[in-house]
Amino acid sequence: MPQSSLIRQGVLSTVGVAVQGLARFGYSILIARFVGAEPLALVNTLISLSIILSLLWPTAAGNAAGTFLARALRNGRSPQYVLRLLWGSTALASVAIVVVGAVIAVVFIGADPVETAGMIALTLAWSAYILTRGVRMGLGQVGAAATWDAITAFISLALLALVIASGQTVLLLWPLTVGYAIFALAAVPAMRRAGRDRSPDTASASADVWHLIAWNSVGLIASNGLIQFSMVFAFANSGAEEAGMFAAAIALATPASMLAQAVSQVLIPRYAHWLEEDRAEARRHHLRVMAAMTGILLVAFGLVALVAPWLVPLLYGPGYEDAVPLLRLLLVGVFLFSIGLIASSFLITSWRTMSATVAAGIGSVLGVVVMAATSGALGGAFAAAFGVIVGTGASALLSVGWSFRLPPRPPERAERGVIAGDGGIDEVR
Repeated sequence: MPQSSLIRQGVLSTVGVAVQGLARFGYSILIARFVGAEPLALVNTLISLSIILSLLWPTAAGNAAGTFLARALRNGRSPQYVLRLLWGSTALASVAIVVVGAVIAVVFIGADPVETAGMIALTLAWSAYILTRGVRMGLGQVGAAATWDAITAFISLALLALVIASGQTVLLLWPLTVGYAIFALAAVPAMRRAGRDRSPDTASASADVWHLIAWNSVGLIASNGLIQFSMVFAFANSGAEEAGMFAAAIALATPASMLAQAVSQVLIPRYAHWLEEDRAEARRHHLRVMAAMTGILLVAFGLVALVAPWLVPLLYGPGYEDAVPLLRLLLVGVFLFSIGLIASSFLITSWRTMSATVAAGIGSVLGVVVMAATSGALGGAFAAAFGVIVGTGASALLSVGWSFRLPPRPPERAERGVIAGDGGIDEVR
């Protein structure tokens, strides 16, 4: 793929994810301004729980789609076999996910039956969305993904405005759910048609697909899960007002990571192509990507931190000034998370999934320890923010360092067109 085509796909993916991120942010603004800080804290906590649950399998399945589907198409094979594996496994995983989610929502968050039902529906819709988006990236349907991101983001915000205007605040989670579900449904026809005229993909072994998803799920829980867990931690260990300030801060901080997430989704199949051609050249491409993304993210996050004292009251209205220091702390953590995400994408694609998992796991443990150790002195919200910084910082340091090393030679099965790895400790480099 020419460099110009990669840049174009990166821009399209970034636009799509940015639109969804802005929609999520707009969600928080509407609730904060017209419903209140306490409902904002509860809604964002349930959204965070839904995202954490999806990390248990569907999100990793989306990442696997970007790798395996891209390789199948590059080798002139039909992606239908891999698609069936991904959707079948995600459907089975979702059954367990919703049961666990319902217990957590009722017992630990104190959600009522209507709120719990909304969280379950959102979890299923978000899982379908994040898997479908990975599928579209792997199939090269970046433009279609961006288009439907924009359409469904508008639908979600319009439905939320109707819910608030009608006073049906018990339905605050459903507009977002509807938007994600529509995105997934819109992709079904294109997925069914993809590569049907090609020979079946006989190289991708189901064990290799499960291996990548399983290890990537652990890594995602440890890395992405830390930021989402911070909202749950702040909600459980803070007063209602403090939790509302944290919810406002994290809603403004996390969209800044959308750039790295969008680029990462495009890079996974691109890294797969580069590694198929030359390992050393793939590493040089990765080094250039890391340098460019670090500079771009520094400017983006720095600008948000600089204007935070004016931006927070402008967006949320009066009464949210205490969210400013929390926002600045969270921006540091989300910046470190974004850098680590790019590095982890290269590790995962270059047969070092366990390296990415270990880096994320170490960071996650450190982050949770810091939250627990400092909550008594700092309060739940500030302890959560400092935990995010420590955890994402440790994870980024390890994953970036390992990603700069020359990728190992592909395992025997990977040389036939799949990504693999035995999960042994020798993969940590």
